[in-house]
Order: sequence, then C-alpha cells, then structure tokens
Amino acid sequence: MIDRLAATARRHVTGPEGQRIHWMEWGEGPPLVMLHGAYGGWAHFIRNIEPFIGDHRVLIPDLPGCGLSDHPPEASVASVGRGVAAGLDEILGTDAAYRVLAFSLGGAVYGQIRLVHPGRQTHLMLVAPGGIATPRAPAMRAVRHLTGDDLVEAIRFNLNSIMFADPATVCPQALRIQYEGSTLARLNVARLDWGPRLGEIIPGYDGEITAIWGDQDVFPQVEELPERPNLIRSWCPQAECHMLPGVGHWAQYEAAETVNTLLRRLLER
Repeated sequence: MIDRLAATARRHVTGPEGQRIHWMEWGEGPPLVMLHGAYGGWAHFIRNIEPFIGDHRVLIPDLPGCGLSDHPPEASVASVGRGVAAGLDEILGTDAAYRVLAFSLGGAVYGQIRLVHPGRQTHLMLVAPGGIATPRAPAMRAVRHLTGDDLVEAIRFNLNSIMFADPATVCPQALRIQYEGSTLARLNVARLDWGPRLGEIIPGYDGEITAIWGDQDVFPQVEELPERPNLIRSWCPQAECHMLPGVGHWAQYEAAETVNTLLRRLLER
C-alpha cells in the first residue's frame, strides 16, 4: 500500500531554495490537510488516506526537517508551522478554507498554522496532539547503526515503547514506516522551541473539532492524560473528545477504523 499510494500521489514542492517542503496529494474535493508526527512522514496516515480521497483533496506535507523536506530556518515549531502555512497558500491560494487532521507533533504545528491562517480551518481533528505540555520521554533505541535482525528488533522495541499498546499491531508495514521516518528525519524534536502552546492559541476556535487519545498513550504525564478531554473542552466547548481503550499514541494506525469513522462524522458536521 505504501508504494501504491506513493506512485499515485500528485506531488508538489513549495517554498524557496533551502526551505523546500515536499507534499503528497490525492483525490478531489474540500482540502483535508494531514499533519504527521515527529520523526515521521506522510505514511503516518497510511490507513487514513484512501477512505477520504473519494470526496476530499488530501494534502500531506513532509514537515520541515522530516522526509524529503528541507530543515526549517529556525529550530522552532513556529518556524515549521509558518513554512507549512506558506506552502498551503502556494497550493490552495491565500483565502481557501481547509480541514485538518493533526497527529502528535502535527497538533503543535497546527497551532502555529492557525496563527498565520486564522479562521480558515473549518474542521479539526487532533489525535494525541503535542504542544500542550512537556511530554514524557519513553525508552527508545537508536537504529541508524544497526542492520539485519538487530535493526528489526530495535524498531519493534520502539514501536511497542512509544507508539502502540498492542504488540500485535507491529507488522512489516509499521516497521517500514517507523524505519523510513526515523532515518530520514533531521529535525531534533528535543531541541525545538515549542511556544506558544496550544492552550494559548486554540481558545476561540469556533469550527468543528474532535480530539482523540489512546488511553495507553505514553507521552502525556500519567496524571494528565485523563484530563486532556476536559482541557480541550475548556478551550473549545464544542469539542467532541474520545479516549480509545487499549490504544497507544499512534491511534490513527492502531485503531484506524474507529478514527476514520470519527473523522467521517466530524467532516459531515
């Protein structure tokens, strides 16, 4: 599926030399922009693209510093967001409305895009969004120096440690996505300036909004995770929030059918 979607995508490159952002696009209809997580790429949404390209124009950038895109000019989430917002202006025009699905780091990036494009996002789904508070640092293994079975086991360890609740979710496709994303990424997330945070940006958003977490997500502090839905609703009272049982951080992959159903419901509101 990765190779098939890559082969059928329409590709764009936006931004000036040295700040180029690579985009993948499928389908026709209202624009649906998907923003991936740290050390990832467009394939973070491999299970969410095809269900929506029949009636949406799905656009996914490799965030600056990830995939094929150049490094952002500054080591900040704001710089990443400004680059993506400028790319959307190039592709869609400077007045077009669009819809957003943002995962993890992509949630923090969305906040910065909102500052540049206030009022242009009509529908928003946040999946385990970053940019709320300082995340925990789960155990991970370095993979770039490994080969063969050692490499596979290190990637498997990382998926089980940071992405999935159910070890059965680890499959060849997930292993490939994790490997390719982490080896292509140059953006050092630990050194990013994250401000301003979502709590300073998203209050006042008056579009349709859904927020989703897996109840086994390892990044929020343990005591914070159950309160995340209430926090989002305190910022956006209209928000529909869901805590998915037995699901980890990469919820749109591990619980793809559920997330796709909720996204469809959001987009039809």
